[in-house]
Amino acid sequence: MIQIRLQNFLGIFTPIIFIYIILSLGWNTFQFFNVEIILGIVSIISILHFFILFDKNLEKGYRSMIFLSFLILIFSLIFSFIKILFYDNGKMTSDIKISALISLILYILIRVTYFMRIVYVKIHNPVFIFITSFVFLSFLGSILLMLPASTVKKISFIDALFTSTSAVCVTGLVVLDTAKDFTHLGRVFILILIELGGLGILTITSFFSYFFRDGFSFKEAIFVSNFLNTKTTSNVLSLAVKVVMFTLTVEFIGALFIYFSVKNNKNTIESDSILFFSIFHSISAFCNSGFSTLSQGLYSQSVRLNYLFQLIIAFLLILGGIGFNILFNFFTYIWLTIKKYFLKIFKDEDLRCPAHVVTLNTQIVILTTFFLLFFGTVFYYISEYHFSLSEHSSFYGKWIASFFSSATSRTAGFHVLNMNALTPVTILFTIFLMWIGASPASTGGGIKTSTFALALMNIISLSIGKNRLEIQRREISAESIRLSFSIIMLSIIVIYISILIIIFLDPEKNILFISFEVVSAFSTAGLSLGITSNLSNGSKLILILLMLLGRIGVLNVMIGLLRKNKIDSHHYYRYPKGNILIN
Repeated sequence: MIQIRLQNFLGIFTPIIFIYIILSLGWNTFQFFNVEIILGIVSIISILHFFILFDKNLEKGYRSMIFLSFLILIFSLIFSFIKILFYDNGKMTSDIKISALISLILYILIRVTYFMRIVYVKIHNPVFIFITSFVFLSFLGSILLMLPASTVKKISFIDALFTSTSAVCVTGLVVLDTAKDFTHLGRVFILILIELGGLGILTITSFFSYFFRDGFSFKEAIFVSNFLNTKTTSNVLSLAVKVVMFTLTVEFIGALFIYFSVKNNKNTIESDSILFFSIFHSISAFCNSGFSTLSQGLYSQSVRLNYLFQLIIAFLLILGGIGFNILFNFFTYIWLTIKKYFLKIFKDEDLRCPAHVVTLNTQIVILTTFFLLFFGTVFYYISEYHFSLSEHSSFYGKWIASFFSSATSRTAGFHVLNMNALTPVTILFTIFLMWIGASPASTGGGIKTSTFALALMNIISLSIGKNRLEIQRREISAESIRLSFSIIMLSIIVIYISILIIIFLDPEKNILFISFEVVSAFSTAGLSLGITSNLSNGSKLILILLMLLGRIGVLNVMIGLLRKNKIDSHHYYRYPKGNILIN
């Protein structure tokens, strides 16, 4: 009975702790938010969890959540007491406060994970959960960015919501200067929003759910497989763990490379340490967000000619934009190939690889990405050679800047060329690349490379007289073809309507510039010709909506709002065919 009351008390106390964390971060000058009180809260919650664990009637998932929370909280307490007794001579330092706050934030995240599992069962529409998670994160981020400790000066709610949505949707469009208008804490909030938006809060909650050893029900597995864009329901939690661990590993390695590429340039950093600069840009690049702690972004004088730094950023955003399923499949092929030759050379054994190790989806995405990067690089080199590329005096510098521009145009908002000096033909070509975007199940936006490739190959197939699309002795399903053309048509309709509305709200703006900003927002590319901050609040709201639609997917939104059936049903009847004249 006592344990049940403690459980109810924790359920009520958790949102209070969450509000307390926000207030302590935003108004840390008040005495009520000192280290002693925060450490006391951690101690009290730890004791409550300890007593709840003695209840033998606890549901398995709830017990796992309580146990995992207890471990995190008790680890923070042990760290704090060791530091106080042996290192700080009995004093409470800021490190202890940070440790306690991190443990409380992780505790809240674990509780949210458990709550999401309950939501999976109650709500029968996984797409609706996916949509609301991004909307919720955007509004929560705007509240965090409006805290007094997050900004140098007071900002409007629209600007805070725009920045938060841009971070959560990993876009990179900004209406404020990230380096000058936000404090170090504000930039940390932006970084967290980028990471949560890039991975998806539901992927992260699935990652924590992996440690709830009671496992997932089949229904929960179906929902999580929807979030992770995988057709199989087996080992979906393992896939979530792989996605999170792979992301953290790549971002860690990327941060190391960035650190060594800029450590000798003392003028690189404007307001942060080199370590934070490296971490921020590594996460921002892999998540394809385009945010930078430099006022002019990567066009800043200090990194504009740092070609090693540009190559690192380019490869990070390509990895993030190619899709986790594609990467895992490609790495499996590389691993099996290495293993095959190793066994053949050193053990004289033959390894028979499984048939079709590299899937057709992987081949299409990788080839499409390669051709877009290659032709994009050549196009930028030719069209901008006498214009924006003239700042790069060396031969290899021009090619690297062209390659970087080709890569970032489809996925991220970084730029190393003067956007105001781009020729009209380059602007139109950049709009085309932004519209295509990244690959499916990645951190990037756009209509996706596979959608563009399928539509193009279907046009070619129809042109040569075939009534079905065949690729490498595989017939592409009619559903995939219909889906690709639906996505293309929806994207064109949404972009066109948005341009019309913004022209009406801001008639003095150049239509080409407006089109550029709209496509950039919808494709979550983040590139800008410099008019975003000068738009009216109504136009900013349109761009906010576009960023959300681009990250979530217009088709996903329509499915979430219009689909009423709980499970996809196949109609077991056919109407007579009706032919419509198309010419």
